[in-house]
Amino acid sequence: MSDFAFLSPGAADATAVWRSPLERALADAPPGVRDISRTGKVEVRGEIAELGVDGAEAVWISAHRALVLCDYDETAAVMQRLDDGFLALDVTGALAGLEVEGAAVMRRLTDLDLDDLPAPGSIAHVQAIVIRDEGETFRFFFPQEYGHYVAEVVVDAIEGLRPR
Repeated sequence: MSDFAFLSPGAADATAVWRSPLERALADAPPGVRDISRTGKVEVRGEIAELGVDGAEAVWISAHRALVLCDYDETAAVMQRLDDGFLALDVTGALAGLEVEGAAVMRRLTDLDLDDLPAPGSIAHVQAIVIRDEGETFRFFFPQEYGHYVAEVVVDAIEGLRPR
């Protein structure tokens, strides 16, 4: 089996400093958008019907694939708990994340049915896993290499809805 340690901040040297791929793009971000890239993210594959991880959130992507979200500092422990019976990959460093307030903003960013989330789909033409929390709070995780672009599009969408 391949080891993707380069994607796992938990496998990094203790002197490594974590930096968000969204840091520059969100430097002057308006209210209603928050960088959640520093969330532990583990992709799980296999027979996940009975998947349950204490202290983490499982987001089903398909019948055999889920994204497990946890506190950044707990990622290694979650990986260890998932090691039995599942293929688990730490993708914390591979995926960036944003939290956005407002269904109107999300309607500008995606054509997904906002009442049928979580779901995989596109945000500003970038593949993402989109989650709706309580009310009009949405989270989405996407490849970090698109981080600056997605963050700029989100900020533009929020600013476009502001009264002038």
